[in-house]
Amino acid sequence: MRELSDIKLIRKRLGITQKQLSKIAGVSQSVIAKVERDQLNLSYEKAKRIFDTLLEMEQTASKKIEDLMTTHITFIKYDRLLIEASKEMHEKGFSQLPVIGEKGTIVGSVTDKLFTSLILKDVKDWQNKRISELMGDPFPTVDKNISVRAVARLLEERDAIIVKDKGEYVGIVTRDNLLKEI
Repeated sequence: MRELSDIKLIRKRLGITQKQLSKIAGVSQSVIAKVERDQLNLSYEKAKRIFDTLLEMEQTASKKIEDLMTTHITFIKYDRLLIEASKEMHEKGFSQLPVIGEKGTIVGSVTDKLFTSLILKDVKDWQNKRISELMGDPFPTVDKNISVRAVARLLEERDAIIVKDKGEYVGIVTRDNLLKEI
């Protein structure tokens, strides 16, 4: 059974502030601070609300990315034309595609940002260029057991994350996958 003294330990392990916990749990920050300093005994209702919040946050933090990833990955080959990538992305509603090379490994990426950049830079005849000429860096790959929180950090900088299991590509994660979790 958890004690009030556990609140601070759990909160710190989750990497959240007193203010964040108070907002989510619906209690004041001063209540959290006083409980953590052992200066206040809470009513059962407030203690339950705080512990329920912490439990929910622990479960979210411990979720693995394999629980959220899209298991069907649509790849595009490096030697295809950019216009083909554009059409594929538009038809399927994707904002990015991983690019695979001759050996079936991911060698780059095509994103909606690439097309925006081509338009802004007024690149002539981009539709007839090969993907390999203008593709971006490959998306990072992670193990399927990585936490959702770790992938969320990666997605702050990248458009997608590729998930691997035993050397095989088994999924893709985008910000949209995380939005489904909220």
